[in-house]
Amino acid sequence: MTLCSLYEQATFLLGGGVLELLVKFLGERVGRMAILQPDGDDLSFVDGVGIASSGAILHGGMDHIRRLLAQKSDQGVTVLEIDGAMDSDLEEDWSHIALLGGSPWVVAVMLPEDPDEETIRLLEGADGLVRIWDRHRSIEGIEKNMASLSYLLYAVKSALPSIFEPFPPEFLATFLVDVMRESFCPERISLLQDDGKSLSHLAGDECTLSDRGGIFSKEYLSPVPVPMDELHRFAVGSDNLDRLGELYSVVLPVISGSDRYFYLIKWGSLRSGEVSDVLELIGGVTVKAMAMSRLREEGASRVKELSRREFALRGLHRAILSLMENDREDELLSRVLDIFGEMTQSSRCFVVVYDKSVPGYIKWGDRSDGVVKMARHILAYREEPLILEPLHGVLSVDEAVGILRDHDLYFDDELYSDQGAMELVFPLRYWKTFVGFIAVSSSVTGSRYGDMDGLETLAASCAVAIRRCRLFGEVSMQRDLLDRQIRARDFLRDLAGEIQQIRSVDVLKESLRATLPLALDVEKADLVCGVEGLAEISDRIRPDESVIFSDRSVWVPLRSGGTLHGALKLTVEDPRSIGDDRLELMSLVGAFLAPRLEAMRSCHRDKVMDVGRMVEHLVKDFAEELALDGFEPSVIHGTISLSEEQERCCFRVVNDRSRTIAVLPFSWEGEIRQLFPPSDGWAPFVL
Repeated sequence: MTLCSLYEQATFLLGGGVLELLVKFLGERVGRMAILQPDGDDLSFVDGVGIASSGAILHGGMDHIRRLLAQKSDQGVTVLEIDGAMDSDLEEDWSHIALLGGSPWVVAVMLPEDPDEETIRLLEGADGLVRIWDRHRSIEGIEKNMASLSYLLYAVKSALPSIFEPFPPEFLATFLVDVMRESFCPERISLLQDDGKSLSHLAGDECTLSDRGGIFSKEYLSPVPVPMDELHRFAVGSDNLDRLGELYSVVLPVISGSDRYFYLIKWGSLRSGEVSDVLELIGGVTVKAMAMSRLREEGASRVKELSRREFALRGLHRAILSLMENDREDELLSRVLDIFGEMTQSSRCFVVVYDKSVPGYIKWGDRSDGVVKMARHILAYREEPLILEPLHGVLSVDEAVGILRDHDLYFDDELYSDQGAMELVFPLRYWKTFVGFIAVSSSVTGSRYGDMDGLETLAASCAVAIRRCRLFGEVSMQRDLLDRQIRARDFLRDLAGEIQQIRSVDVLKESLRATLPLALDVEKADLVCGVEGLAEISDRIRPDESVIFSDRSVWVPLRSGGTLHGALKLTVEDPRSIGDDRLELMSLVGAFLAPRLEAMRSCHRDKVMDVGRMVEHLVKDFAEELALDGFEPSVIHGTISLSEEQERCCFRVVNDRSRTIAVLPFSWEGEIRQLFPPSDGWAPFVL
């Protein structure tokens, strides 16, 4: 035998020729036989001799064989006697069945009678050849399967990097259909998307949409392929299996959060367990990729939202700083309307605030078409601002109207005006004090107003800014008042020092005419001596009147010791417009001038001058000067000279012949009394 002929025979046997040889040699020994091969739980007809049936299938044949094998333990060629249960399913009369190829059995030979020894030897030889043929066939199948699986894994590996690209889940699910077509070569593949209410066809082959029941309605599913067969009817759903069972082999759920997809696949040439494992791998990877994609989208969305919030907060920060920079309330409220109008893009907005000068709530102004107009229209009189419990940072117009009506405040006409009804109201509250509110109409863009939290914060900041502005105004008024008082004190001190040096009434008149108009902000100042020049106001002079008004003049009576010595006539444009602080200063000037005028007139009238009286007036003026500066002066006198330490403690010292008069800025007690002891002759000076 040559090598070529040996190769041809081996190729013939390994290619399935062993069955032809079995039919040929076994057919010569028995008159009738049939060769069958297992097909799942059934036995399918392959070849035979002396029988009429061809292509017949013995349903449940392997179940019968497994039942018969349980009663036999031989290890050689297995020959089983057909019992009545199996015989009833056969179309022809058979008595024995021989199993070849080892478990799992490859070939079954049906025989009409019990085989003899020669037949058994023939079957044993055939059994060895069938085993060799089956091993070769299984190796070849494994090689083909490995090649297909290798290509499948290569295709999947090539597709994995693309799966993790930052694609939206819908795009990724559709892309996976192409990957499966290329990798598994299925007969059919369809992709369904579940939106939580119904199923829709997204990609792949067209299919009849199923009801959203069974596997399609379960909330949580692992990405594991579920076979569409009777064993999995409950999992798939009866209706789904009846409708789709013949069209598809498996269903692969891919669920990641709210993204729900189902792949319906009908296997082609690749249908091994490894293929199902690869499909499960793809499903698991896809779920992770979809979750990562959603996380990227959420991260990008959060970053975008944070950027928007950062921009809004920066704008809000600048707006609040600009509010705090305003010290005048009118400028502040105008800026508030501009900011709210721009941030809400409203067609119209207005602001209502409490004004204690009214007192009550006023509509300060409104903003329409980008222009702010001040109105200062009184809406409601109220002695004190409203005290409210905590409110929401923003209210609808109806809510605001209801709350204000409960406290007898009716702003309906403004909030529901014909010019355009307001949409939202932002209360301005400082602690529980209701400072006012800002009302805005609908946005001109038709969209939402924007960052409501930012607007609420801005409204709260506006209330604080209004409070700050008003406190600043009060502090400024107090500061101005103190400044005026300080200037008045300095002026009175200078005036007192100046008039003490003047010995003539005419010189005093000229001095007052030069200095008082500028100091008292009047047009002209005249000193009228004696009651003869007071005829113009004689009928209005009262002992308790410190200032008397005429047409264009203010008269300040000059009294000393209850005696009227004259008046200071101050010419002004409008006497009624003079403030209380200027009137007080005029009265103080009159109080300073009256005793000096009395002294001058007394000296001028008498030929004999009383030096003692003049000293008394001088000392009295020094004491009054200290009292005006806020001191508690004391006056003492003695007959000894002062030491340097004593002089430093004195405000003024008057040497009257043999006595010394000391004007002290403090009470004569304690350490001062020890410095000027009575034992040295010091005693109080009686004015």
